[in-house]
Amino acid sequence: MTTDAATAPHHRRPLPQRALRLVAHALLALPVTLLALALAVSGNAGAAGRWQRRLASLGGADTGAAAPDRFRTVVGRALRGLPADLLAFAVTGPCVVLLVTRGVFYPLATAGEDVSHAWGGPTAAGAWAAHFVIALAMVTAVAVVLVAVRRPHRWLRG
Repeated sequence: MTTDAATAPHHRRPLPQRALRLVAHALLALPVTLLALALAVSGNAGAAGRWQRRLASLGGADTGAAAPDRFRTVVGRALRGLPADLLAFAVTGPCVVLLVTRGVFYPLATAGEDVSHAWGGPTAAGAWAAHFVIALAMVTAVAVVLVAVRRPHRWLRG
């Protein structure tokens, strides 16, 4: 008897996909939480609740049995998640910025500079490769930590 992986009770996405989703969740959680607070205060708790559920589904939470979107519920969710959102953004944001600026766009960031003594030097290609690998390793380490401590918005479960 064979079972389809999608219908198995403990189906999980592959680790790289989970890690990317959690990095995206870590980067978006703080802005979405602040947006939800602003929407709730302005009288639009329904829209705030929809934003919170979208964020939770990105992080992997089951949003099937969500509480009604009332002001008190939306603000409570946002305030409970705010410390974790701040921490996740503070750790993930700089690593992703370094990956983009010093990894992907290293030649633009160091245009006209002498890279002979840079990591990976003396050639520009070696320096670029070394900086890209280091930045990618940092983001990978953050993603692994996020997968290991995964608890995005448990308030939406039941």
